[in-house]
Amino acid sequence: MNKTTIAPPLTGFITSFMRKPKAAVAAATPVLRAAARVSHGPFQLQAKVSSGCAYEIQASSDLRHWSSLVSADAFEDVIDFADTDASKFSFRFYRARSGQLVSTSILGYASVLLPPGFSMIANPLNAPSNTVEDLFPNMADGTTICKFDANLFRLTNNVVKDGSWTRPNEELLPGEGAIFFNPTIEFKTLNFVGEVTQGHLRNAIPAGLSIRSSLAPQAGRLGSDLGFPAMQGDVVHLFDRNQQKYVVYPFSQSEWDRNPPSVGVGESFWVSRTNPGNWEQDFPAS
Repeated sequence: MNKTTIAPPLTGFITSFMRKPKAAVAAATPVLRAAARVSHGPFQLQAKVSSGCAYEIQASSDLRHWSSLVSADAFEDVIDFADTDASKFSFRFYRARSGQLVSTSILGYASVLLPPGFSMIANPLNAPSNTVEDLFPNMADGTTICKFDANLFRLTNNVVKDGSWTRPNEELLPGEGAIFFNPTIEFKTLNFVGEVTQGHLRNAIPAGLSIRSSLAPQAGRLGSDLGFPAMQGDVVHLFDRNQQKYVVYPFSQSEWDRNPPSVGVGESFWVSRTNPGNWEQDFPAS
C-alpha cells in the first residue's frame, strides 16, 4: 500500500504517515504528550486521538484565543506534530480538539533571553522533571542559580563546575523564582517546555522576604492582570536585566507608589510582606 503525507499547512505540519481510514469510531478525549523544543527551531508534540475521527491542533499565545494550525481526519491513533513557526514566538501553547472534546492538558514552551550578568527567572511550565540539571543543561562553567530560603533567610548557591551542577537535583517549580547568573559575554536563551498549570491556583507568600512568580504563564501587571494580592506595606523588587539593577515598587494607600510593576513570562521578583497570604488565580479564566 502506498503511503502519503499531509501537505504542510502555514504554521505546522504532521509528520505521521497516513493510512487507509478504519471504520468510524466514537471520538475520545485527545491526549497530548512528548513535547520538545529545539533551540530556535520547531516545537514538537504527539497527540493521541481516535483513529477515524476528525481532529485539530490549536495554538494560543495568551491561553484565551485559539487558532487552528492543523485540521484533518486521523488515520492513526498517534499524530506527530511540529510547529514550524515556533521561532516567531517567545511563548506559545497547544491543545488538541476532536469534535467537542478538548485535551485536558495544554502543552507549550517559553523562551527567555538573558543578557550577560544577573537575571531573575521563573519556570513557567511544569516539566516532566523540574530539576536544575534537566531545566538548564549544557551551561557554561560559572553559571549560577540562587534560590532564597525564607525559613533560614539566606540564598542558596548552585554552580556549574566542570560541566556539572553542584546540586543537580535541586528543583525550580512553577510559582517559585531564582537569581540566574550568566558568566559569559553572550546572551543566553532558556527554553522551558512543559504543561500549563490549570485550575484554581494558590501560591503561598510568607511574611518577610521571598522570591515568587506567577503560576499562570502570562505576562502583565502584577495586580490587574495577574491578580497579585498586594497589601499595605508590601514592597516588590523587580530586576532590570539591561541596567543590572533593582527597581523598587512600594504598595501603600491601596496603590503602588509608581506605575504598577509588570513581569514577563519566565520572570520572578522579590516581595516583602508584613503578613503571609495566598496569591490565588483561576486559570485559564472562564
